[in-house]
Parts: sequence; structure tokens; C-alpha cells
Amino acid sequence: MSRPLPAESMVLPPRPYLPPLGAAAIGVLMAAALGMEAGWRSAVNREDAPGPLVVLILLSAALLLFSLLSGCFARVRRYARWGLAGLALGMLAVGASLLVRAGQTEKLVAQPVSRPTFTVSGDPSLSSYGACMNATAACDGEALGEVSLSADEAFEESVVLNVVGRLRSFTNDPWDRSSYMAGQLAEVDVVRVRSRAEAAPSAIWSVRQAMLRTIAPTESESRALLAGIVCGRTTELSQARANEAFAQTGTSHLVAVSGGHLALVSALVVQLASLTRVRPAARTVVLLALMSCYVVFTGGAPSAVRSLVMVAASLLTRLGGRRGHGLSGLALAVIVLVLHQPGVVYDLGFQLSAVSVLFIHLFGGYAEAFMGQTHLPVNVASALAITLVAQLATVPITVPVFGELSLIAPIANLILGPLMTGLLICGLIVVPIVTLVPAVGALLAVPLGLAQLSIFVAEACAAVPYAAISVDPDSLGHAVWLPYVLAVAVYVCWKLPSMRTVALVSSACAIALAVHVIRIGWFAPPSLTVLDVGQADAILVRDGASTLLVDAGVDDAVVAALARNEVLRLDAVLITHWDRDHWGGLPAILSAYPVGRLIVAEGASDAMPGELAELNPPPISEVSVGDTLRIGSFAAEMVWPMDEVEGTENADSLVLDLTYRVDRTSLHALLTGDSEADQADRYAASVGDIDVLKLGHHGSAASTDASMLKTLDPELCIASAGEGNAYGHPSDEAVEAVQSVGSAFLCTIDVGDISLEPDAEGVRVRTQRQRAA
Repeated sequence: MSRPLPAESMVLPPRPYLPPLGAAAIGVLMAAALGMEAGWRSAVNREDAPGPLVVLILLSAALLLFSLLSGCFARVRRYARWGLAGLALGMLAVGASLLVRAGQTEKLVAQPVSRPTFTVSGDPSLSSYGACMNATAACDGEALGEVSLSADEAFEESVVLNVVGRLRSFTNDPWDRSSYMAGQLAEVDVVRVRSRAEAAPSAIWSVRQAMLRTIAPTESESRALLAGIVCGRTTELSQARANEAFAQTGTSHLVAVSGGHLALVSALVVQLASLTRVRPAARTVVLLALMSCYVVFTGGAPSAVRSLVMVAASLLTRLGGRRGHGLSGLALAVIVLVLHQPGVVYDLGFQLSAVSVLFIHLFGGYAEAFMGQTHLPVNVASALAITLVAQLATVPITVPVFGELSLIAPIANLILGPLMTGLLICGLIVVPIVTLVPAVGALLAVPLGLAQLSIFVAEACAAVPYAAISVDPDSLGHAVWLPYVLAVAVYVCWKLPSMRTVALVSSACAIALAVHVIRIGWFAPPSLTVLDVGQADAILVRDGASTLLVDAGVDDAVVAALARNEVLRLDAVLITHWDRDHWGGLPAILSAYPVGRLIVAEGASDAMPGELAELNPPPISEVSVGDTLRIGSFAAEMVWPMDEVEGTENADSLVLDLTYRVDRTSLHALLTGDSEADQADRYAASVGDIDVLKLGHHGSAASTDASMLKTLDPELCIASAGEGNAYGHPSDEAVEAVQSVGSAFLCTIDVGDISLEPDAEGVRVRTQRQRAA
């Protein structure tokens, strides 16, 4: 049993010292971030890079800062000098990187795609669109640079390809931007492989491939997890359901190769070295060599390289008879990584690794002292303190990227941390043994059992209601930076609050949160909201505690839309038909929200896409013409299709006649899915005069006609479409037809979410943003 924290552990440690090398690291980061952003904009816009202007501004600002601080005390001047040195180093690194890139790009685009060879490096990434690999392009023995290789088939490390395909320059797209920052010159879309050969892999990579063959990560989720945690290969794990559980519980970092992995590797090596008479200097050299090999072995992720540099700095410092300093080691690691590859500043793994380690070094002791006041057992208090500090550090980065906040993360890390540590130790010992001696393959059952147990725990934690909540980053605005504001305040004050103060503040926050949750969860005003989910459909109907989502969008954008509308759960999701732009976001919804049931047209459940069937969806109900759904005081009557359908065609779409009448307030709307005017001619008369028409098929030319509009006589017509879509939706014909009968027209492209609320004086319309003039 863990003992309570002793009284002395509750003493607040001294405020951590900020080394001048940290100022240099900040300077390097600023120069790299601004310089690479300038290079990216130049590459996308095909204009002269504003790099020289950015460099001039940075230099001027740094010199001005230095001159302003010259009259202050020596410590500030010292930090300013180090910061200025960092700016200069960063600008040199960016300038050199952009010059090299420009020369490589010029040579690459001058070649037809079929001429160079492409040598794959690292593990492939898989998606529903195919495989993506990093590759080095070479022509006549000369390396031309790194490219992103996209193909239907995945290729492994050291495969040399000659292909027929298309060389695509980067566009202003998040994925392309990520590739650019990773040092890639362009994307090559492979149409056909002309020839394929195998280059001789390095000795380290050969060992890795042998161990992966032993693990066989394609055979099960537990094997995929073992491959990820021991060998750093996440290709198979990224496609497994378990990966979503680790993400929701905030434990993905336990799989990623980082400081924890290197600490265990070094501990194993030190234990073995202690059995010999090797001198400390030689032991340090051997340890660093083996750790470097392990970083290469696991793919050389930025977080692993950062850990290696920090450990190396600490070991070499101690070897010289001085005490290591974690923050100085972190600053040195950041400088080394950024100078080598300036674009790494935009790598998410690098950002999360660096900022979490920074916060642990700065506030780990403070958090442990604070947790000591709770009289928790020492092991629990320490682990919980570190977990909370790391999560606080990464929230401002992860929430804008993923739109999700894990509430279960502290508990999940407490449980999974020891399990995954045991899995790593066991895997590092057993997998090499089984690789060398296949006859003892039964030993692999031990790490595989730990892997399966880890997956079970992660999925159990993820299954807890509201283990992770969806958050709309846009609605948070600058509030997302509050953790960093709090961190600065804590560092400046450096005083433990009393437990009474903490209890009062926590109680006030809990009460405010509870009131807000009760209001939006049980007393939401009646509304119909056409969500802005791109080139797709998703319509939210809610009244009080009742919610219905009509169609689920095409991807996880629907989760962000539900989050910004403060949805906590869904009683049902109705899928009008099985086009992907109406159901594609359903997997993301099911992982983010409790869903009571799915509703489809009569006969359509048999045609459910296999991808959904594998997710073990909630109970499915079929509805037909005349059936009515109740959503609070809303009534949604099915008016189409007339017969059983498979739900695979636009004409199979469920059409809902939605009405709300309470006292003097009313709303009458028609939700048409992807049905068009030909179908409307058969049901419009039974619907009659309406307030709002949701145009079918994103406002296509065939979605409406004069006869349909005359019968329905809507005051407002709404189309849901994505900006820049290839179909030209909403069509000019549909918009002109709507306007010709005097109806107002709105589209999610122009105004975002469109919310309609019944009112005694008519229908109140609110939009997410104002229509551009």
C-alpha cells in the first residue's frame, strides 16, 4: 500500500531557474516559425518570398529590444543577448534551408516523373484514400530531395520505385503545409509502378524488420500495439479501433517513442553494464551509442530525438563533474532540432513533447507540493501531479487541432502508465529473444497479454460517459490560452494556495458549470439548425432535453459543429440515405457522443455500409410514410419515400415534414435530404404551405422548380454546401428559382450554421457569421 506524503514533501520547492540558453531557444523558435511561414506562403502563392522582410523586422526588433534593455540589470541584458544570438542562428538556418529547398525544387520539377527513382524511407501511413510514404527522389545518382509519395499500395523502407504519375506542387492545404514543413518538396501521385527494387537496408533497420516479422502487427490489435511501443511502428495501430480509445483517454503519448522509452532503455543498459567493470566514461559512450541506435530503430521521431539530446547533455555534464539541468537540456535539444530542420517547429509531436517537458520541469515540483496537501498516497499524488501538469501544457495545442478535451486522461494515465511501462520492458526483453530463438515463441504471449490488457483498460476508460468532450476551438477564442496565463501567474507568484481557497474556487466553477450543463442539456430552446459541415448535410433538431440529428455530414467536421452548438447527447441520428456525405461523419459522432438509436428508411438497414456495421452501432429503427418522430414539441412526419427502398439513391431519401406549434409560436419546415423536384411533385401537396425549405441535394439545379415552390410557398430556402465544391452547389438555377417566387435564400457557405427558432412574431433566424457584402 502506498504511504501518504510525508510532511516535508509538502514544502514548496524553489522557483525553477530559467537558463539564458532558454532565451536562445525562444529566439531560434521565433526565427524558424516566421521564416518557414514566409517560405510556405511564397511556395503557395508563387511570389517572391517575403523572407528578407521578415528577417529585417526580426533583426530590428531584436536590436531595439537589446538597446531598451541595455540600461537594466545585468541578468536581463544577458537574456537579451542570448535571445538575439538565437534569432541570428534561427535566421541562418531558415535561410540555408529555403535556399537548398529552392535549388532542389528547381531540379525536381525539371524532370518528368518517370525519370527519377524514389527510395521509400520510414513506415507508410494508411488512410481510406490509400497509402502515403516519404521518399527520396534521385536522378542519375544525384539526390533531388524528399517528396511525399501517394499510391494505392503501401511500400516499405528501402523499396526503390520508378513510377508513372503526376508531380503535384503544394496547395494551400493543411496536409500539404505539414509536408512542406517536414522538408518535402512536392507530392507524387503514383498512377503505375514501372519497376520496383530493394535497396540494402541499414543494419539497424534490418533488425527492426526482423522484430516486426516476429510481432506480426497486422494480425491483431494487441500485436499492433506491441509493434508501436517497442519498434515505433504505428501504421497498423493507426487503423485499429484501439487507437481511438488511446486518443480519447489522452494516453496516445504512452505509445509514442519519447523520454520514457529512452529512460527504460538506458536503465536496462545500465543494469547490464553494472555487471561489468567498464569505466564510467566508456559506459556513457556505450549508453549514448545504444540510445542513438534505438532512436534510429524506432523511426527518429522529433520527440525521441529531443529526449536523446536532453539525455546526452545530462550524461556528458555529469561525466564532467557538473550537475545536469533539465531546462538547459531541453533548450539545447530544441536548438539542435530546429537548426537541423527549421520546419519542425510546426510538427505537432515536437510541440507536444517540448511543451509538456517544459511544464514538467517548471511546475512538476509545484504540483507535487500542491497535491501533498490532499494527503493522497505518495505514488498516486506524484503521478497525478505530473499528468495534470502535462495535460495543462498541451491543452492549448491539442484542442484547436483535435477539437476534443479528454476528461478521463488523469485517471487513465494513472492506470495505463504502469501497464504500458510493463509492456515496454517486457517487449524490449522478449521480442529480441523470440526473434533470435523462434523456438521460444510462446514467450510472446506475455507482452501480448499486457498489450491486450492495456487496450481493454483504454477502451473501458473511453466508454465512460463524457470521457472526452468535443470542443469548438472557434467558440473558445483566446480563452484557449488560459492555461498558459495561469502558468505565468503561478511562476511569478510561486505560492501554494490554501486548500480552503482551492475548495471555494473549485466549488464556484463546478456550480457554474453544472448550471450551464443543465441549461443546455435539459432546457435548450426549440430550434432547427442547419449545420455548416462542408459539402455535406447535417441538421440538428432540439427542444429541451430532446435532440435529433438528421444526417451526419461527411467527416468529423460534424463533431465540431455539434460542439459549437453545445450538444451533449443525441437521442437519435436519422440518415436520409446512404450517400457518404450524409453518413460519413457517423463514426466520429458515435465516438464523441452518446447516441440512442439510428433511424433509416424502411428497407434501408440491409444496405448499411460495412464500415458502419463494424462499429457496433446503436439500435436501428426503420420508418416509413406516415410515421412521426417526436423531438420535444417538434413533430417530424415522414412523407417520402412511398415504398421500401435500399437507401442507396438520392430518390430514396427520407423527407421530413417538421412542425412545431406551442401556444402562439410555430415553425413549419421541410427537410428533403437529396431528393429533388421530381419526387417533391408527389408529396408537396400533402405538405402544403411551409415556412422553411431545406433544398435537396445541396441546392442542385434539379432540387427545385417553379411548381414545387408555388405549392410549398416557403418564406426561406436553405442550402448546405461546401466552399469551392466541384459541383457548383448551390446552382444558379436553384437560387434564381427561389428568388423568383420572393423567397429569401441562405447557404452555409456564406453564413455558416443557420439556426431557426419559433417565435410568436414569426421565425427568428440566427447565423454563425454575417454574409459577406
